[in-house]
Amino acid sequence: MKKIFLDTNILLDFLENNRVNRVYAEVIVELAKTGSISLFASYLSFANMAYILRKKPQNELLRLLTMAKNVCSVLPCDSAQLEEGLKTPSKDFEDMLQYQCAKAAVCDVIVTNNKQDFDGLNALPVFTAEEFLLDFIPEKGNNAEAN
Repeated sequence: MKKIFLDTNILLDFLENNRVNRVYAEVIVELAKTGSISLFASYLSFANMAYILRKKPQNELLRLLTMAKNVCSVLPCDSAQLEEGLKTPSKDFEDMLQYQCAKAAVCDVIVTNNKQDFDGLNALPVFTAEEFLLDFIPEKGNNAEAN
């Protein structure tokens, strides 16, 4: 079973109704629910989401974070990942930490809306949600566009 690492923005797509790429995130979560793939996210993503969603009422924020936790396995971030991140040049240090977390967990692919922030990092393939669905599960990608 493929291990799919979700970047924070994909989790936000799943949680918030008004996001442009929500349909793709929903299809990815449905694939995980059927056992076709396994989803992973870093502990750091939950801190990032809490910050981004901080203006929501506390009970709504906690409900959304719980929803995200229930669709993926949460991976720890540790000092070894930080060390690797500090040694590797990157456009976006937070995404470098996400990358190191996915790499340490031996994920097969990273799914993000910001592929450009992962440029030059070659140990793992990086796809947008739409690309992931079209490249890895072609019939699901076409169905997502039809919805």
